[in-house]
Amino acid sequence: MKATRGSPLRRVAYRLALALFGWRWFRGSYAAWADARARSTGYDSEAILERVLAATLAVRDGRAAFERDGVTFARHEDDAPLLAALQQLADRSGGRLSVIDVGGALGTTYWRHRWWLERLREFRWDIVERPPVVEAGRTHLADTPLRFFHTIADAEAQGPHDVLLASGVVQYLETPHDTVADWLERRVPFLIFNNLPVHAGAPDRLTVQHVPPSIYAASYPVWFFNRERFLTLFRGRYDLLREFPSEAVWRLGWREYRSSGLLLRRAERSA
Repeated sequence: MKATRGSPLRRVAYRLALALFGWRWFRGSYAAWADARARSTGYDSEAILERVLAATLAVRDGRAAFERDGVTFARHEDDAPLLAALQQLADRSGGRLSVIDVGGALGTTYWRHRWWLERLREFRWDIVERPPVVEAGRTHLADTPLRFFHTIADAEAQGPHDVLLASGVVQYLETPHDTVADWLERRVPFLIFNNLPVHAGAPDRLTVQHVPPSIYAASYPVWFFNRERFLTLFRGRYDLLREFPSEAVWRLGWREYRSSGLLLRRAERSA
């Protein structure tokens, strides 16, 4: 049988080629974070921050359209589902939006969508990150609307936020369920999770992500979440308004996982 464009046979052949000859982004399956961490270099490499900073400055200065994970892109492209969620929240507030971007690097999401943010009546974009990232942001991006903080509490001390955004972040935390539970205690009106790897049926899986050297040489533990277990974190406290497909596609061996986005609103009974 001939494999036509888009046919199931063609897709199987494509995945086979990736599994056999493509870069193996994800390797192994581990029972404990310490085991996965011992088999990875970690996320705190100075080289990673240098790469992200250089890419961010290129975007700021108009030499690139946007960046993602330290890789620059020449042509602009919105993260359309995420932008739609942010637009929905801004519309509810009459064109105002206050975001606390947890793990937002040096403003990846802000820079990518600043064309829209700058049209709002009012916006704030506060980033909570690791100390080296906060230092770099405060040093090199002090003349931008971005503000950098070490903790959510520090950011909220400067005023309340409409939405807590976590884009491509939760899966890299050592104790993601406990950390998210702590975020819920902040009682932010809305939550957005973007590029979240969730799947049905199988339990949570812990593996190690290996970044190709052409981007930067690094490896770090990463979680793939059971969808139902993840959603139980919000039961009785936040209502799921929308689930949407995210950009990231994750390939583990023969399987291909698409990431998801979640827009949640604090439940009235917990307000």
